Amino acid sequence: MLSSTPGRPIRRFLLLACLAGVAASFMLASVASAAPIPTNVKLSQSAQFTLSYQIDVQVALSCTAGYGFFVNVNVVQPQGFGFTMFGGGSSSGQCTGQQQKLAVPVYTFGGGPWLLGDASAGVVACAGSCADDTRQIHIGL
Repeated sequence: MLSSTPGRPIRRFLLLACLAGVAASFMLASVASAAPIPTNVKLSQSAQFTLSYQIDVQVALSCTAGYGFFVNVNVVQPQGFGFTMFGGGSSSGQCTGQQQKLAVPVYTFGGGPWLLGDASAGVVACAGSCADDTRQIHIGL
């Protein structure tokens, strides 16, 4: 009888350690199985004229915290007499899990100037999954 008493604290310790391990594995499984939020992106209705060859297009992005994101914006602006200016730009960074506001610099292809006025814009954002948006924008000061 005396020999079994010293073993009880060890058995209790092993039992508690085993139970703690099982509980930790359940907690980790529930954290690991939390579904990422879907990537969501939306263009603003306006862009800021920065230089003759650069505009800053405002984008709202939501994605899962800890994911890296990549955003690509394209703009097309008819400028009359059959001439159309087009350009593109991109941005990348880390998702916060909250809505992030980005100013994506968009540069003209071919060196011509952006004009104040209306244009069409499209955006694609990827952070685990991808999302897109298109809209008419207004380039202003």
